[in-house]
Amino acid sequence: MKASVSRVLHPLLAIAFIGLCSTGVAAKKLAKVKAGLEYKPKDEVHIIVNSVGPFNNPVEKYRYYSLPFCTDHDEHEKKGALKHKQRLREAIAGDRRESSPYALAYGENVEHRVLCTKKFGPDDLKMFKNAIENSYFFEMYVEDLPMFGFLGDVQNEDYIQKDLMGAGDGTTVLFPHLEFQFGMNKGKIVSASIHTDGTKAVDISDTSINNEVEFSYSVEWTEKKLEWKDRMLDYATSNFAQPRSLEIHWLSIINSCVLVILLIAFLAIIFMRILKNDFARYMDIEEDTIEEEEVSRKRIV
Repeated sequence: MKASVSRVLHPLLAIAFIGLCSTGVAAKKLAKVKAGLEYKPKDEVHIIVNSVGPFNNPVEKYRYYSLPFCTDHDEHEKKGALKHKQRLREAIAGDRRESSPYALAYGENVEHRVLCTKKFGPDDLKMFKNAIENSYFFEMYVEDLPMFGFLGDVQNEDYIQKDLMGAGDGTTVLFPHLEFQFGMNKGKIVSASIHTDGTKAVDISDTSINNEVEFSYSVEWTEKKLEWKDRMLDYATSNFAQPRSLEIHWLSIINSCVLVILLIAFLAIIFMRILKNDFARYMDIEEDTIEEEEVSRKRIV
């Protein structure tokens, strides 16, 4: 009996061990890309994707690959959707940094390169269309430099009809082509930005039929006199989401602190009134007992 049980348990334990090992390997995260690296010509540059979310509410963030973007490069072996290690404050802020399949080399310009070609069904097209109609933008990083861009646009939209009816007639287009622009100085990346090409937009207004979309990108490198230590100065005058998100975070924290202080003050006032009434009642009881004791003493005398 024991022999038969051991024969059954040993394969099960082996399968469980293999499963745990494979889970551990799959859950392994990539190392965080350090800032300030010194590159040589043709060195690989990593583009990190972070999140997507509505422009009007930058605090609302979703995983970049919650939308059906390309996870593999058709011409290179680059893999996307591999999670990166993050600091605690980045996780609290809603960051979900992952690898991307974009193949870039330091100082190498790319006029046009196909990333992948995907055939979308109605469900995927509805996801993209809903995101575009809600002014979703994406966030990427190269080292510690953020880059932003919109997923698409609604052209010829009737804003009055949208306000009254909840939806306006217009053409919803997706931007599948990204133009990366980088500034370099002394072997370091000092600036980064993304531009979308409206001339290569794809019409996804009709979500009832399948649509094949070719995602592509171009890369432009330029020499700049900007020092690496001053690389963040360009973002001080940026009108995009990053400064607003930080401002909103601080405003919500201040509001929470004020509410907590007010609640504590109200509770303190209520407790003080209760204690005051209790003390007054106890004092009246003590005075009555003292008077009764004095009366009883006089009677005894």
